[in-house]
Amino acid sequence: MNPILANSLVNVGKSLIDQLSIPPPSQYKVGNKTFSAELDNVASTTHINQSTNSLRQKLMQDPAIQSFLSNNAGNEIYFQKRADGSSQILSSSGDAITIFRDSPTNTLIHQYFNQCVREGVCQSVHRPGTVLLKE
Repeated sequence: MNPILANSLVNVGKSLIDQLSIPPPSQYKVGNKTFSAELDNVASTTHINQSTNSLRQKLMQDPAIQSFLSNNAGNEIYFQKRADGSSQILSSSGDAITIFRDSPTNTLIHQYFNQCVREGVCQSVHRPGTVLLKE
């Protein structure tokens, strides 16, 4: 058999098998949106929801939290859930207070914490498992 003809037949067979067995590569399709429109869409999803903001305002009005904030002015304030159902308010200065499980403030902290986690906002990069109280 002619080696050139044999090589051509092998190449045709190989290309036919490759085309039938390998799926075509997926291509990235760019949408019709401009970059600024896509950027605005991403930025709008990171804003704090109105219900989250109202929960934060209610927490800021609580006397225990107001006292803690006044003692830790200029520091970052974090909320942390505890295993026993209570909450802990932490300051970047190291100060902390515990809010007991049965208090209405604890309920608000848990609602705020869950809402922030659900929305992916106010989560602390430096303290995993905590939510930052933004001012």
